[in-house]
Amino acid sequence: MLKKIFFAAALLLASELIAKPVVIASIAPVEYLANAVGGDKIEVQSLAKGDVHSYEPKPNDMKAVAKASLFIAAGLEFEEAWIPRFKASAKNLVVVKSDAKIAKLKEERGEQAEHDEKHEAHADPHVWLNPMLAITMARNISDALIDMDKANKDFYLENFQKLMNDLLAFDESAKESLAGLKNRKFVVYHPAWGYFAAHYDLEQISIERSGKEPKIDEMASTLKMIKDENIKVIFADPNRSQKSAQILASQTGAKVELLDPLGYNLLENLKIAVGAIKDANSPK
Repeated sequence: MLKKIFFAAALLLASELIAKPVVIASIAPVEYLANAVGGDKIEVQSLAKGDVHSYEPKPNDMKAVAKASLFIAAGLEFEEAWIPRFKASAKNLVVVKSDAKIAKLKEERGEQAEHDEKHEAHADPHVWLNPMLAITMARNISDALIDMDKANKDFYLENFQKLMNDLLAFDESAKESLAGLKNRKFVVYHPAWGYFAAHYDLEQISIERSGKEPKIDEMASTLKMIKDENIKVIFADPNRSQKSAQILASQTGAKVELLDPLGYNLLENLKIAVGAIKDANSPK
């Protein structure tokens, strides 16, 4: 009898010690997509917080990656430098590109950069801010999870279907909300909303130029545009400097509001963006 009890206890302990697969996402919105698809079958965390363009892993990040089975990339610049090192520290790490099969836009870099023949064009990585492209990313994540854990294929597919339906429902609502706007321009500090703008027939105007604070003449041209277009709201990025946005607001009477392209809850973040842009561009 004691042997049976001991054996049952040992089996219970062993099952508890079997850890869930660790999945590392490069950024929080991709973590959200992975959690939505993977549910309680996986353990997910993201790496880059704040300004992802200057991200370098901390020791704790490297420890987390070393335990991971899957790394979900999003097409960001830092991934090119660090993924080979991640794979070296985790021999069995599988890397999936969540942005696979997505045609990239050219990142807005400012007028000077556009006319500089030596300037290298950069692909805009912010594909998750278009809900249709977020669905593609989620499908790529679902495929990767199924490859890693075929026993739970139906679970992952069901979760993906629910997430897709939620994003499709949001998209229909967003199109209705934004359809009647006459002024379809919105001003942002960092040009992260290009895919979002293109999808909803909006025009994103960036304060930042070539990844840097604007020069005096660039500020002057943006200032004139804000006045000419009667722009009432300037959207700043909470992950970046808000100095230029505040200066422009003080000289035009516009107000500064925050839009976070890297917020974890992607669906809620997109809803906030639609509401904010609609409110900013609706007649008062």
